[in-house]
Parts: sequence; C-alpha cells; structure tokens
Amino acid sequence: MDLNASPTSGDPRDGQPADALLPIDEVARCFGVRASAIRYYEERGLLEPVLRRGGRRWYGQAELRRLAVIRYWQQAGLMRLDDIAAVLSGPAGDDAWRDVLARQVRRLEEQIEWMAGARDFLEHVATHHDSPPDGCPHYEALIWGRPPPQPGEDHGAAVSGAERPPRQAG
Repeated sequence: MDLNASPTSGDPRDGQPADALLPIDEVARCFGVRASAIRYYEERGLLEPVLRRGGRRWYGQAELRRLAVIRYWQQAGLMRLDDIAAVLSGPAGDDAWRDVLARQVRRLEEQIEWMAGARDFLEHVATHHDSPPDGCPHYEALIWGRPPPQPGEDHGAAVSGAERPPRQAG
C-alpha cells in the first residue's frame, strides 16, 4: 500500500483548473472509495461539498486535499475518525487538538519500538538459525516479554518449560 498516493489514479487535482469542481462519483472513483464513504465523512463533519446542484455533491481542490488527508490516515490505520477530525480542525478547534497530536506521537513511538524489535528478531533468526527458532532464548524472550540474552550468552540453548510462565486459560 502506497501511503503517499491516496487517490487510486494519482492526484485528481492534476491538470484541473484551481477552481474546478468534481462530482462525488468522480471523486469516489479517483480515491478508490464508495460515494457512501464520502457522504459518511460529511455526516461525521470531516468533509463538506462546495456545492450541491441537481442532487449532486461537488468538491473543490481544498476538499480533495482534505479527503486525501483523511484517506492517508485511514489507510495507515493509525487514527480513528474522531482523531482525524480533531487534527483537521487545527489548534483553533480546542485543546483536544494538541492532546490528539501528543497521543498519536506516543502511539507511533510505541509502534516503532515494537517494529524495531520484530525487525531485530527476524535479523537474528536469519543470521543465527538453520531451523525454526523455537527454544532460542532470543525468541523465548520475545514471546514471553523478557529481556533478550546479552551478546556472548549461549543463544542455542533451549528454554525449559520450568522457565516459562504458565499459560493463562482462555
């Protein structure tokens, strides 16, 4: 998924005059969403058409950009619509804006930490294993939430069942 290109066919504003308006069906096609999704964003207060004429909604350049921002965060799966609305409202909205930004930065930092750990583990498996990693202290530390062994410790030794915490019934 290319998060830098929200519209499915590139920037729908390309080649359009700055004051061009696009109908909802064309906007939906450009962004690869259903018109009902765009109407839902309107209901949530995230987007508003510039014009309603003949029962159709028409969107300008600013609305297309706003929709691209909404789609970016939705595709990234990093923000709820309420949080997107708060970010789009900007600092003039209320203090919730800064709270949302701070919370999102913390979430991203946590995800980056998890992903870096997963990357390190995969690199470890790729360079130290010729078989599945079950029993490897690095693997066991990862799945049981313990610190990994220090460099130089025997990394090939299996972890005994006595060292594992009991599984919770579920």
